[in-house]
Amino acid sequence: MPAPEPTPPRSSGWLEPVLWTLAGVIAIVVAACVNDTAREITLQGAAYLFAFVTTPFLLETSAAFIGICVVFAINGRRIAKEGDGWVVMEVKKPDEAKNEPAEPQEKAG
Repeated sequence: MPAPEPTPPRSSGWLEPVLWTLAGVIAIVVAACVNDTAREITLQGAAYLFAFVTTPFLLETSAAFIGICVVFAINGRRIAKEGDGWVVMEVKKPDEAKNEPAEPQEKAG
């Protein structure tokens, strides 16, 4: 009886960036709560960023980009779960060419 295949370790490559992002957001919020100048700069920066991102071209482009990223993420998870579906086709080679002379062909004309 063959030994069962070990399950591959789960990759948690997404966890570290999420934690660093969360730490950065928490640091900005704490700085904004403690210092009036930091609060003003944070709110003004958020307002400028919101105004820039919601311009018509950027809003449509960023929505399309986020949509494509979501599709790629879902497809990547599906491929990791189900496998890539690679199939190797068996191609039968025709018998080697026979050493018979070719049939004569009539010339048109």
